[in-house]
Amino acid sequence: MDETPLERVPGWSSDQVERMMSSFLTTAEQVVALAATPDGFRSFAQQLHVSDQEARRLLAAARAQLSPETLAEMEAAVDTSEYGLGALPPWEENPED
Repeated sequence: MDETPLERVPGWSSDQVERMMSSFLTTAEQVVALAATPDGFRSFAQQLHVSDQEARRLLAAARAQLSPETLAEMEAAVDTSEYGLGALPPWEENPED
């Protein structure tokens, strides 16, 4: 899949691009995928320090750069139930061997 650098998204300022890059979000695809997650849109607006209205405008500009197929893929819900959280179960003090 081709990636669309945020620097090439019309309507995004260099400051807004830098704010997203500080969170390792560098492409329109990543921004659209983030906004599609629970609380992702709120996180997106907070990271940019903008109003919801401005965040919607920036998100629309990013979405407009994607093909319909890529947009559908980035906005699709992902089932993560088969993945662990990276934590190990607690140690047992007296494990029975």
